[in-house]
Amino acid sequence: MKYEQLEKSQKFDNIILEAKRVLLNEEINCTVNLCSRRNVVFNNEDSYKEISGFEKDVDRKMQSKCLGETDIKRSCDENTPSILELDPCNEKDIVQRTLLQKYFHKWVSMTKTKQDNKEIGIKLNRFIDNVQNALYNNYNSTSLTTQQESKKRNANFENFTNRFKMQKSIINQQKSKIEEQTKIINELKLGIIREDLLKSIENTKIEIREIFSNCSQKLVMNKAPLFKAMEEREKIMVHSQQAPKMIQKMHERALERAQYREIILERKRLIEDARQKLLEEAIEKKRVLEEEERKRNLEIINEQRKKELQMQKIRQDKKREFERKLALAEEFYNHLLVKQCFQKLINNNVKSKENLTLAIAYCSNMQKMRVFKGWKQFIDDKNRKKYQIADGHLKSKVLKRAFNDLKEFKLEATRKMQVAEDMYDVKLTLHTFIHWHRFTCKQIMLQKKKTDISIKHNNRRLLFQYFYMWKSLPVIVQLEKAKEEKKRKWREKVWEIIPDYQPPDPN
Repeated sequence: MKYEQLEKSQKFDNIILEAKRVLLNEEINCTVNLCSRRNVVFNNEDSYKEISGFEKDVDRKMQSKCLGETDIKRSCDENTPSILELDPCNEKDIVQRTLLQKYFHKWVSMTKTKQDNKEIGIKLNRFIDNVQNALYNNYNSTSLTTQQESKKRNANFENFTNRFKMQKSIINQQKSKIEEQTKIINELKLGIIREDLLKSIENTKIEIREIFSNCSQKLVMNKAPLFKAMEEREKIMVHSQQAPKMIQKMHERALERAQYREIILERKRLIEDARQKLLEEAIEKKRVLEEEERKRNLEIINEQRKKELQMQKIRQDKKREFERKLALAEEFYNHLLVKQCFQKLINNNVKSKENLTLAIAYCSNMQKMRVFKGWKQFIDDKNRKKYQIADGHLKSKVLKRAFNDLKEFKLEATRKMQVAEDMYDVKLTLHTFIHWHRFTCKQIMLQKKKTDISIKHNNRRLLFQYFYMWKSLPVIVQLEKAKEEKKRKWREKVWEIIPDYQPPDPN
C-alpha cells in the first residue's frame, strides 16, 4: 500500500511540474503577442538585459521545483511594466468619448423627463379611476347592507311565524295522541268487562249443570204446598241423597273464588278510575301551561317587532344623514382634485418651456463644438500619418530582435528542462527502489510472524479437540453398546414372528 501511495504522489508531482512548464511557456508566448499587437517600444539596452535576467530567473525556479503558478504570474506582472511602455491614447479618441458621454447623459435626461410626464398623466388617470371605483363600491356596499338587513328582518319574522305554527302543530299532535290513548284505555276496559262477564256466565252454567247432575230432589205436587205450614211442607217433600262432602267443598271454594274475583274486579275498577282522573288532570295542566307559553311567546314576538321597527327608523335616519354628508364630501373632493390637476398641468408647462430654452442653448453650443472638432481632427490626421510611418519602422526592427532572443531563450529552456527531468527521474527511481526494498522486508517479517502465530493457534485447538474426544470416549462406547443391545432385542422379537428373517449387512 505504501509503495502504491508513493507512486501516486510521484505521478501527481510530475503532473504538477509539467503543468507549470506548459503554463510558463504559454505566458511567454502571450507576452510576445501582446508586445507585437500593442506596438511595444523598448527604451534601451537595459530592457534586453532585464528580459535575459527574467529568463534566467525562470530557469532557476523551474530547476528548484518550488515555484507555483501564482509566483510566476506575480513575477511576470512585476517585470512587464518595467520592460514595456505602450503608446499614449490619442486626444481625438478622448474628446470623442467625452462628447459621447455628454450626449448620452443629455438624451437620458430628456427621455426621463418625457417618461416622468407620461407617468404623471397615467398616475392621474389611475387616481381618478380609483376614486370613481371607490365611490361605486361604497354605494354598492351600502345598498348590499340595507338589503341584507331587510332580509335578516324578514328572516326573523318568518322564524317567529314558523315557530308559532310549529307550536300549534305540536299541540294538535299531542291532543290527537291523548285522544287515541283514551280510546285505547276505554276499549281495554270494555274488553276486560266483557271477558269477566263471559267467564261469570260460563261459571254459572257449569255450576247449574253440576247441581242438576249431583242433586235429585223432586217435588210431589199432589196438593198446593205453599198454603201449608213449614213442617208439613218438609214432610211432603221427598228427600233424596245428599251430595258428597268433596263436592260440597268444591262448591264452597267456587263460591269463594267468585267472591274474590268480584273483589279484584272492584279494585281494578277503582285503580282505573284513579288513573283516568290523574291523566285528565295532567292533560289539563299541560293545556294550561301550553296556553301560558303561547301567550308569553306572542308577547315576546310583539316586543321584538316593536324594537325592530324603532331600530329600522333609526337606521333610516342615519342613512339619510350619511348620504347627505357623503354627497358634500364627494363635491369637496372633486373640486380639490380638479384644482390639483390644473396646478400640476401648469407646473408641467413651465418646466417644458424651461427645458426648451436649455435645449436651444445646448444645440448651439454643440454645433460650435462640432466645427472646432472637425478642424482639430484634420490637423491630428496629418500628424498621425507621420507618426505611424515612424512607429512602423521602429516596430519591425524591435520585433526582429525580440523574436531572435525568444528563440534562443526557448531552446535553452528546453535543454535545461530535459536535463532536470532526467535527473529527477534518476533520483525518483532510486528513492522508490529503497522504499520498495524496505516495504518488502517489513512485509516478509510480518508474514513470518503471522504464520508462526497461526501454527501455534492451530496446534492448540487440535490438542483441545483431541482431549475432549478422549474424555468423551467411554460415554460413546456405552451408547454404542446400548444401541447394539437394542438391535439384538428387536431382532429376537422379529425372529419369534419370522424365523427366516435375515438382518441386513451393515457393510
